[in-house]
Amino acid sequence: MRNRKPTSLIGIVLLLALLCSCSANPSSPASNGNLLPTDHSSSVKVVVTSDFGEVILLEKTVEIGENTTALDALRQVGEVETKYGGGFVRAINGISSKYEGVNRTRKDWLFYINGISANIGAGDYILRDGDTEHWEFRDWSFRQFVPAIIGDFPEPFLHGYGGVVYPTIIAYQDGWEEDAKRIADRLSQLGVESIYTKSINTLLVDEKESCNLILLGTIDCQPMGELNRIWDRLGFYVHFQDDSLKVFTLEGELAAEYAAEAGFIQATQSPWNPKGIGVCENVVWVVSGLDETGVKNAVDTLVNRHNDFEYACAVVIAGGEIIRVPQ
Repeated sequence: MRNRKPTSLIGIVLLLALLCSCSANPSSPASNGNLLPTDHSSSVKVVVTSDFGEVILLEKTVEIGENTTALDALRQVGEVETKYGGGFVRAINGISSKYEGVNRTRKDWLFYINGISANIGAGDYILRDGDTEHWEFRDWSFRQFVPAIIGDFPEPFLHGYGGVVYPTIIAYQDGWEEDAKRIADRLSQLGVESIYTKSINTLLVDEKESCNLILLGTIDCQPMGELNRIWDRLGFYVHFQDDSLKVFTLEGELAAEYAAEAGFIQATQSPWNPKGIGVCENVVWVVSGLDETGVKNAVDTLVNRHNDFEYACAVVIAGGEIIRVPQ
């Protein structure tokens, strides 16, 4: 175990995990997903953490065969207990679901594939070469559904979900074109393909609906405000209000407020996808800040210091520190 220093309604989520399947039918740069073949000599990374990477319990790369499920791979690296006919993971290496206490602690194992919250059970998800299978043990009393996290970067831009990789558009507010190119260059260096940069003002409806988006700019940018208004539904732990960033704990308590020069990076599944949030298709990442300095700090973190937010849900950058969120 390696400790880090501080720096899905569950019924619905579980039902999705047990019953749903993810379909992908992308349509131009906004429309052509890239199908990845399954390889008999494939490998995947299996990660097990608690409290969004605060504690790393396990991280291993394992070889997989054709039709290996996420549950199969997990059983290669740890002891697993399941319930509901094997469709739900109850315990990993003796760490088990909890529902107890005056404050009704509610902790379960939830899993992500390439940074996207899976919408089918681990016994049904077929792994592809290069996937990151990330199991997270956390309190879900405040945020029952967290659709996406940033801590498996450069996922999901590299391997997508279910073998489909959507094009990535870095959509920038006026004045941030060069920083958008820096992000695009870093993604390209990490192996990501089909990357585009363009002004937020020229984003087309179908691009918002069917592409991965990295939104770049200050919080007064219109799409940032649109996401902020529905922050509860998007699974965010960072909310901006009254010229400050408000950061929350796993239990939903206000942990801190940050003012000038604070930046942040957080992710969700696209609320503009007409199929809804949770279909495991395209994501939206927000790289933003309260002012220009805050945005610069967020960009620099994404481009140069992404290892510092490994396995995190989101981050705030303030006072020269990268602060993992939730706190």
